[in-house]
Amino acid sequence: MSDPISLRNIPADALQLADAISTQTGLSVNDVFRLALASGLLVEVTKIAPKLDGTLGGIQAASLAKALRRHLGSAIDLLVEHGQHPHQSTISSQQREAEIMPPKTSLSPLTETTGKENFLERSLEDDLDSLGIGVGLSTSLGTNE
Repeated sequence: MSDPISLRNIPADALQLADAISTQTGLSVNDVFRLALASGLLVEVTKIAPKLDGTLGGIQAASLAKALRRHLGSAIDLLVEHGQHPHQSTISSQQREAEIMPPKTSLSPLTETTGKENFLERSLEDDLDSLGIGVGLSTSLGTNE
């Protein structure tokens, strides 16, 4: 593994891109190639079938997914921004359906008090619960009564 690997026959456009990245980031061209090789290998390993133990190239699928997310997050954002994500038509149709059809919500039954105060308390509680932070607040308020 410690023997040098020849990088002959690198396409001219790849060299130009590496040089542009190097200039823009301040990294050496060698560092740019190292990063590109590491990212590229993570992508390439997804193209092979998993082994019987569920690993891809010796990496657990969950770990590979986390590594890919770090490497591909900005690329996926760019694809979505320019309408080139492969699943964008599915995402777009789901968004259109959500815009057309109002979301189904389950309203909690009103307590003994009615009126504007109760409504505001319930909507705030629902908003906090949807963010995953209202449960503790609701529970603690309920136990202190």
